[in-house]
Amino acid sequence: MAENFYVNTVGQVSSTKLAEAIDLGKKLAEESKAAGSERASIGTIMTGSNAGGVVFQQFFNSLDDFGSVMDAFATSGTYGKIMETGLKVTMRNIAKFCDVPFAAPANPTRKYVVLTRGTSHIAQPELMDMMAGAAPMFAETGAQTFRFARIMTGNNAGDFLLGVTYPSMAEIEATYDALGTSPVASKIYASLDVNLRTIIKVQSTAS
Repeated sequence: MAENFYVNTVGQVSSTKLAEAIDLGKKLAEESKAAGSERASIGTIMTGSNAGGVVFQQFFNSLDDFGSVMDAFATSGTYGKIMETGLKVTMRNIAKFCDVPFAAPANPTRKYVVLTRGTSHIAQPELMDMMAGAAPMFAETGAQTFRFARIMTGNNAGDFLLGVTYPSMAEIEATYDALGTSPVASKIYASLDVNLRTIIKVQSTAS
């Protein structure tokens, strides 16, 4: 995959404005793609401390591209309207992807994303090797993409982030059943102190 950077923006909005915010987020994803992101999506957060919120995910080849998109957003009527819904941005993190091989389908179906964040006491290359060892199990249980990254900004700078996409909740269930009996997964959990796991439902993607 070409993308080198991932930007995750989380916001909270009242339930009465959620549908409007999602519709505007769909338009904003298209504007993000036009201004320089490789891909952008709007989703709703199903679990975790931000459950009920919205998440805007962007994927970039370079941070210059991210800068170009943010410049475009500064004059975007859509961006202004989404903020007028009362949406409050509670987090924006930039993460750099690590090179972990994964046999993804040619046309992945990304309907759900599971994000797992944590700190580690071992070196990044060693943790990457463990993730590479676990990747085939995720592929076998139906994961569509498997991306491992290190967070560069915000309160969680230095933490690691695993993002896995799925076509349905059934594949998420199958994956976590497999994780429960996997020696590789046990080794990863012994090396990674998880501080967040959340499921996101993707509402729309511009790619």
